[in-house]
Amino acid sequence: MNRSLKIAIAIFVGLLAWFVIRSVIRGDISTQHEDVRLEASEVAPEAVTFTVSAQTHGIRLKAKGLTAPDKSVTVKAGTAGNVTSTPVREGTRVSRGTLLCGLDVEARAARLEEAEARRDAARIDFEAARTLAEKGLAPANNEASAKAALDAAEASVNAARVELSKTQIRAPFDGIFENRLAEAGDYLSPGQPCGTMVDMDPVIVAVEVAEANAGQLTTGMTGTARLPSGKTYPATLRYVSRTADEGTRTFLIEGELDTGDDPVAAGVTAELFIPMGEVPATLISPGLLTLSDAGELGVRYVDDQNTVQFAPIKVIDETPQGAWVTGLPATVRLISIGQDYLAEGVEVKPVPQGGAQP
Repeated sequence: MNRSLKIAIAIFVGLLAWFVIRSVIRGDISTQHEDVRLEASEVAPEAVTFTVSAQTHGIRLKAKGLTAPDKSVTVKAGTAGNVTSTPVREGTRVSRGTLLCGLDVEARAARLEEAEARRDAARIDFEAARTLAEKGLAPANNEASAKAALDAAEASVNAARVELSKTQIRAPFDGIFENRLAEAGDYLSPGQPCGTMVDMDPVIVAVEVAEANAGQLTTGMTGTARLPSGKTYPATLRYVSRTADEGTRTFLIEGELDTGDDPVAAGVTAELFIPMGEVPATLISPGLLTLSDAGELGVRYVDDQNTVQFAPIKVIDETPQGAWVTGLPATVRLISIGQDYLAEGVEVKPVPQGGAQP
């Protein structure tokens, strides 16, 4: 055997031995790592927890709606005629009886004078007939006929006076002349509008509530209303509908606001809060809320056996400090970190957060 062949065989044997030794060493290392992983898997994961307790908290009905005037009326003409005057500017506060639109009286004043003259003549005839009847110089039925003629003349005067008064379209109540719908020179037929009157004392908040809440509400209940400006006002329920809207199946309620001297416009978004009683509830951070596999809203906590559990909850109130919820035990250890990575039924090692309640 020549020298080159011996060298080649030696190299081959050396490489073979190196691969065999390396495989044995890797097998030992892999076995050691697997043992480490098995040991690590037997160690319970840690869960950062904190303890919270239930407290008595008031339930409030919260509903959004709009502010509205106490009354809103379109003032209309009661007779035909041309508009001759519109003395009140839009947005002016007026008293009941204030002239809003004046119509041309045309011949109405003359007809009233004519009716009054006929009434005066009928009164003279009646007085004469009564005097003659008392003296026995005329039959009694002449007096009755003269009295009937006088009554008819009085009725004509009243009718003419009413017709003349219809030319003066006046405010039906104290309020604000919101919109003028007729100008001088317009011709109004009976029923056509002169303008719109609103009464903003008091201001009303009208909201729709679900049928589950409507049965718990009665007139006279008190609460508060909050406007977009952040201002709140006392509110008293003055109307609770007992007929549901066919489309939404909701019920209309109205709250009367005590706004004092503050000017509050109609049509502004408002939130109405009505106290509905008290229940045990727990204050938690909204960031702890999660969903179960079935899509239920709730939170995860650790029970007495250090096992992760899921509790469906119901949010009854939201405040700047957090959310008030029901459905939790009276005292419970909530998982504050990693709750979305811990499945129900998993045993964990609770680690106190430090006693800070959110």
